[in-house]
Amino acid sequence: MLGLSDEEQQLYDHICETLRQAGIEHLTASLPIAIIVRTFADWLKAAAECDEKGRTQISKTGWATPTPWADDEKRLKMELGQWLPKACLTIPSLARVRKDTGEQAKQDDLFADLVNHGTSSPAHASRH
Repeated sequence: MLGLSDEEQQLYDHICETLRQAGIEHLTASLPIAIIVRTFADWLKAAAECDEKGRTQISKTGWATPTPWADDEKRLKMELGQWLPKACLTIPSLARVRKDTGEQAKQDDLFADLVNHGTSSPAHASRH
């Protein structure tokens, strides 16, 4: 559906699993996560091109200017800086969400008392 490459899909799955392990709700965040994945993949390509070909080019008059891939790398890094906090993928954003939600934000388990009562007495254990 999102048209991600195999590598992008692996990164997407990793991000979702990491959010799941952190207890962060992300079921409705498929589009932002896909944008982050694509932007990150493009940033990696631009960074590799910068490492391979350099970040600047010298004109015939001697002026040094950034290469197009260096401009791309810089722009993509800025975009990631805007998108990552929105998906709770930075330490400060994760800390803020945890602080804002805390324990009181969790939904009550309507049957917790009943289950605890039923399982607390081994003598009355269910035979089913």
